[in-house]
Amino acid sequence: MKHVPTGLYFQPHKHRGSHLSKHGKIYQTKSNGIETGNYGHKTFRIACQEGSQIHKLTKDILNWDEGHRYSYGQIYAETEFTDWVKEEI
Repeated sequence: MKHVPTGLYFQPHKHRGSHLSKHGKIYQTKSNGIETGNYGHKTFRIACQEGSQIHKLTKDILNWDEGHRYSYGQIYAETEFTDWVKEEI
């Protein structure tokens, strides 16, 4: 799944990681975190470590909630589902 405004890809992350990556994740099934996590919402929340390379690359594009720190110092941004496209290999 590619986030069109940033050109980065979705990936699941562990505690200090980021949901955005230059490489992304290959899904061998039809399910992925974005399409299965919709549940009727209009936005999809992504996380990254504040001050990380991904945060620096996207801070002018995404509206990171820098006023609040979550687990392991991560910050969150809400993205529109329409900002994501599925890329087939």
